[in-house]
Amino acid sequence: MAAEIDLLMQIANSVFTFGCGAILLLLVYQRKLERNLFYYGWAIGFFLYGTQILLRVFSTASYVYIPMLLAFVIFFPFSLLMLSSPKNIIVLLPIGFSIAILFLGLSYVGGLHFSESFWIVASIIFYLPVTAVIIIHRRLFGSSVDKLLIGWFSLFVVNVFFPMGGWITDTLAIFCKSVLLAGILSYDFAILTLKVRSGLSSGVSSPLAGYGGSGQLELVVPRPREDPPLVIISNWIKHRASENMKENVDTSLLILQDTISYEVLRSIAWVKPDLVHVFRFSQDTSGNPEFTTLKYGITEIGAAITEIAKKELKPEHRREIVLIDLSIMIHTFGTSEVYGLLLNKIGLLGASGTSLVTPFHTQTHEDRDV
Repeated sequence: MAAEIDLLMQIANSVFTFGCGAILLLLVYQRKLERNLFYYGWAIGFFLYGTQILLRVFSTASYVYIPMLLAFVIFFPFSLLMLSSPKNIIVLLPIGFSIAILFLGLSYVGGLHFSESFWIVASIIFYLPVTAVIIIHRRLFGSSVDKLLIGWFSLFVVNVFFPMGGWITDTLAIFCKSVLLAGILSYDFAILTLKVRSGLSSGVSSPLAGYGGSGQLELVVPRPREDPPLVIISNWIKHRASENMKENVDTSLLILQDTISYEVLRSIAWVKPDLVHVFRFSQDTSGNPEFTTLKYGITEIGAAITEIAKKELKPEHRREIVLIDLSIMIHTFGTSEVYGLLLNKIGLLGASGTSLVTPFHTQTHEDRDV
C-alpha cells in the first residue's frame, strides 16, 4: 500500500511540475506575462524537472537524472538574466553543461552512486547557487521576490532533509512548487522595474542629485479648439519637451494607450536622447523596440513614476515627468484609484524635486467623476 501511495504522489509531483511550465508558457502566450527569457527559462526548467521525476518511476539508472541536471543548468543562468547581461549568461551555460556532464560521467563509470548522501550533496551544489541569485533579487527588487525565495528555498530544504522520503517528499515538493510558481507569476513587477531602469540613461551620482528643485503636480487644461484633441496634445508635448531641453530638464514621457504617434515621439526623442526618455504603456507590449514598452496598468504606471523619481541626476539638471494623460487614467481605472496613486506619489515627487505634468480634459468628465 505504501509503495502504491509513493508511486501515485511521484506521478502527481511530475504532472504538477509539468503544469507549472505549461502555465508560464500559456500566460506568456496570452500576453498576461512579459515575453521575457526569465519566464521561458523557468518554463523549460520545469518541463525538464518534471521529466526527471517521471523517469524515476520506471528506472533508477543514471540517465534518469540527465533532465534534472539540464534543468539546473537552465535555472541558474536564466535567473542571472535579471542581474547580468546576456553575454555573461552565454559564458555560464557551457560551464553548467560541463558540470552536468562531469556528474553523469562519474556516475556512469561508477565514481558516483545515487545514494541518500549523494542526493543531499547534489542538492546543495545545485540548489544553493540559484538560492543566492534569488536573495540578490530580493535585495534589488524588494518584497515582490518573497514568494519566489520562499518557494525555492523550501524546495531546497525538502530535498536536503527528506531525500528518500517517498510520498512525503513529493507532497511537500508539490506545495513548495506551488509557492514557487506564485512567486514567478508575481515577478512581473521586478521585470517592470528593470525595464524602467534600463529605459533611463545612466545618471551621475551626486550629493545634490534629485534635489535641485521642488517637486510638484501640474495639471494642464487644454483650451477647446477646432483641431482634434490628439493634434493639440501632440503639439503641446513637442513644445513642452523642446522648452525642457533648452533648460537641461531631464524629461520622461509616459504615453498611455498609444495616444501619441511614433512620428511625434521620434521627433522629440531624437533631438536629445540623453535628456528625453519615452515609456509606452499598452496592452500589447510587443511594440516598436526603440521605446520602452510596459503593460498598461495602474501598478505599472506607479512603478515607473517611482523609478524615474529615484534616478540620480547631474546637479545642474532638473527632472520632469510628462504623463499623457490624466483623463485617460481616470476613464480607465476610476477616480479613486488615480487619486490614491497621485496622493501616494506626492511625497516622493517633492523629496526628489520631480515635477509631474499631465493634461486634464475637463470636458470629458462629469462633475461627479472628478
